[in-house]
Amino acid sequence: MITLRLNHQQHDFLQSVGDIGDLVRAALQSSAAVPPSRSNPVSRTPVSAHTSFSRTPVAAHVLEPGTGKAVEVRAGQIFRVTQIEGHQCVDLNVFALGDRRERLHCGRTRGMQGRHPGPGDVLWSNAPWERPIMAIIGGTATTDTQFPFCSRLIYSAFFGRAGRTNCQEIQNEAQREYGLDPWDIHESLNLFMHTATGPDGEPVIRRNVARPGDYIEFVALLDVLVVPNVCGDDLTNCSNFGMRPVRVTVEEGRPADLAEAGSAVQRSVVLGLPDRHEVPGARPLRRDPTYEADFPYLPLRPADVRVEVAPDLIDRFHRARNTDLYGDDEDAALRDLTMSWAIERLGAFAGNA
Repeated sequence: MITLRLNHQQHDFLQSVGDIGDLVRAALQSSAAVPPSRSNPVSRTPVSAHTSFSRTPVAAHVLEPGTGKAVEVRAGQIFRVTQIEGHQCVDLNVFALGDRRERLHCGRTRGMQGRHPGPGDVLWSNAPWERPIMAIIGGTATTDTQFPFCSRLIYSAFFGRAGRTNCQEIQNEAQREYGLDPWDIHESLNLFMHTATGPDGEPVIRRNVARPGDYIEFVALLDVLVVPNVCGDDLTNCSNFGMRPVRVTVEEGRPADLAEAGSAVQRSVVLGLPDRHEVPGARPLRRDPTYEADFPYLPLRPADVRVEVAPDLIDRFHRARNTDLYGDDEDAALRDLTMSWAIERLGAFAGNA
């Protein structure tokens, strides 16, 4: 016997594809035909080099799976997102506290800083402001500006499952604390998302390589509302077929932090920014003191499945499981193997069920 550890929405999805036991056995049977799927290593600075700071803490939150949090970050303060268990993608929205109409613009950021902004780059706001609003000053995270947030549309169109956790609805609920409406959401900066270029030049999402303690930190260049959310995708390799908590913190910046942020701005504009003009009709953001969080599709309930498999399939699993990525975590390795196999063969398997 082997146990496939799922949450209830993963269980419901697999059940819609076919018999879960048959899926597991078929995935294990096919696993011997290909070498083990290994993680794609990325260059990262050792986490231990960045974990001791003499900054003054301002706020700290642990974001549980399926949730997000709107966090005020004043100019000069540090906003940091840290992996707790690893492998978790985080969507990030940013709004100017002084005017909700100004917010992060991923397209302008991509155009100015490239597809994967990192330490030494800045985040840009939308027109007509078009200015740096946060600077990345450190971290070990991969980032992405190409892929839009997951939504009911994505899960309905590609998986036939609309009523489930998704970044769009998580973000909508988190930003509601400050009176932001669903149409205020913008394309997210994807933190800890590992993307690459496919064989035909198309962007593709690779397995998540984030480890416990990996992080990214920003300096706010103006007063902003930062709204991170734990990506609601547990059906793909974006977060390695799971959802896990992450930690966010706000700290007072040190002179060295502000100097790094200033250098990032100078590098990004090279020859200077255009003259700024005031935009009339500012709409400041303020917290609703009566707000109570009400994230949809929670709680996520465990829905483990015990599957009878032959000894030779257990042996195949131990040879094929991704130890580079999951180490001794056999539960995560089996879930990855089964979910990825089922999704790759979704149409064919469903047609034969």
